[in-house]
Amino acid sequence: MDPEITRRTGLTAAALASATTAVGLPAAAFAAGDPAPHRGDPAPRKESPSQRSARSAPSWSRGQPHRHPWDRKRSGRTLRDAVPQSVGLDAAVLQELPGIVRAGLEFDPPRFSGASVLVASQAGIASEHADGYALRWKNASEQLPEDQWIPARTDTIYDLASISKIFTATAVLQLVEQGALALDDTVASHLPAFAAGGKEQVTLQHLITHTAGLPAWINLYSAHPDVPSRIEAALTVPPDAPPGTAYVYSDLGLIALGLVVEKLSGQGLDEYVHEHITAPLGMDDTMYNPPASLRGRIAATEYEAYYEELVHGRVHDENAYSLGGAAGHAGVFSTARDLAVFGQMFLGGGRYGNARILQRQTVQEMYTDRIVEITGVGGARRGLGPELEAWFYHAGLTSPYSGTHTGFTGTSLVIDPLTDTIVIMLANSVHPTREWSSTSVTRREVSTCVARALGVVPSALRGGWHAGGEDATTATLSAGAQLPATGADGGSGGGSSGGGASGNGASGGGPQHRTPGPHLRLDLFAHLETAYDVLAVEASTDQGTTWKPLAGMLEARHQEPVAIADGQITGWGRRERWDGTFPLVHGTEAMSGEVEVRLTLTTDRSTRGLGAWVGRFRVSDGSQNVLDTDRPADRDQVVAEGWTREG
Repeated sequence: MDPEITRRTGLTAAALASATTAVGLPAAAFAAGDPAPHRGDPAPRKESPSQRSARSAPSWSRGQPHRHPWDRKRSGRTLRDAVPQSVGLDAAVLQELPGIVRAGLEFDPPRFSGASVLVASQAGIASEHADGYALRWKNASEQLPEDQWIPARTDTIYDLASISKIFTATAVLQLVEQGALALDDTVASHLPAFAAGGKEQVTLQHLITHTAGLPAWINLYSAHPDVPSRIEAALTVPPDAPPGTAYVYSDLGLIALGLVVEKLSGQGLDEYVHEHITAPLGMDDTMYNPPASLRGRIAATEYEAYYEELVHGRVHDENAYSLGGAAGHAGVFSTARDLAVFGQMFLGGGRYGNARILQRQTVQEMYTDRIVEITGVGGARRGLGPELEAWFYHAGLTSPYSGTHTGFTGTSLVIDPLTDTIVIMLANSVHPTREWSSTSVTRREVSTCVARALGVVPSALRGGWHAGGEDATTATLSAGAQLPATGADGGSGGGSSGGGASGNGASGGGPQHRTPGPHLRLDLFAHLETAYDVLAVEASTDQGTTWKPLAGMLEARHQEPVAIADGQITGWGRRERWDGTFPLVHGTEAMSGEVEVRLTLTTDRSTRGLGAWVGRFRVSDGSQNVLDTDRPADRDQVVAEGWTREG
């Protein structure tokens, strides 16, 4: 054991006692920062998307030319209190947040005991709300006397759990900037014991992106008698896969990174983070191992049968507790306001006020995906620490650029650089037991509420048909039209007429073009979890007996067009209003006679996006619209099953 990395805060003898039996051992507290799946949280663990959905998912990677959203040239802004409208938020929509939190508290069983929610945009804190109780339970089945309950407040201090990993990642990247290490350094070059088990080629970047091939978790706290033996076990664990070949979210990699920080800095991780991150940012309520004097402000977590105590005022994660409360994967406590400062620092390109924590380019690298070649379409996305494009809690704010992390205790930090927005939800969802925890449902509802308040869905489409907001459903929108026989009027070309089929203002201001032959035109917005929730565009010429997928093209002003090769639309949609054109052909032959067009939106068992909106849609025979939903009589012919229309 390297003597430079053995400093740890002492724990009581009872807490450090080695277990002689497995009775009472809690389940592992990792699982991508969230509790294991159970009845309260629909499908936090997902099956892989269907091969067809993954194969045909359109590419949204090219958009209008612009600076990378994480190239943060406007830096240094500090947070202030703001009226929602002054920072681009609809106050009436934000007023739904207290009801969302209350619904989580009143769920049976409660999704959390208490929660604090904060929303900031353009450096203005537009909403803060707290509800429930920081402390209510004595153990997993018995409440405390009511006079001992502690209400949750906006300044309640929560155990951030795995959000701590972002503090560790920030510390590592500071050391990279200083030249003390490089991300392509092998871990063993800094921690020789790590080479055990064939891990000689594992790099620091493998650890920070969770591609080191390490197991997700091992039991350190009861399987080993003291801190040195626990550190040795964490470092010498055999790999499950070669480095760079698989993405497995692992606490062990972050434990090792924390030890690298300690060795190179000569400080404990808690001391380093305080001196180089939280103190310069003025985050006075953020710390490891909070003092007993703050216990009245700290949210309690779980009753742990193994320790025979309710965890209140010390870290919940068993391995972090057994390592002294400060570890690379867990241990940080904070308030919503303090965590908002941390988030604003990233939006400030690594700077907050006069405090420079990271260089601007480092922040951009930190929030750039590194694992797509491993995880593929619909898979996880991970930068140098942050989770990216995490539909399961970014929800309505999801984009390829959205970050940051969740925590097992019920915490989450979402940063949307496209709107300069921060959404924080801190909760004690494991109080009094992790078996009740189902925080991601509320996390999604909070993020989606904020997306609506930001007006992510274009206003011109909000009165159209909408679907995709419910789990495990199939919604269809269909209409019939009569097309002339092949070769009849307009079958060989000519621009569409009859009310804007050539891309006028009524169709969203898309590019001017002329589409030969019969075709379907859609005014569309889509924000669907990539490859899991899918909008299929189809047509039938035999009264619905068989359906043919329609290939087509989506176009929008100032945007590169998006090809829809197999009639399937999924993904984040660039937050644009699209003009979709889908030729009505069989192979090279135009469809004719009675044709039915259908839009089918299928969601999986855990819907995580805003869904799809369809405004005006038209069927043209190549010279005129034979169906146009701007005409009331045609609109009345549309059959909507599972789609709603507000306009």
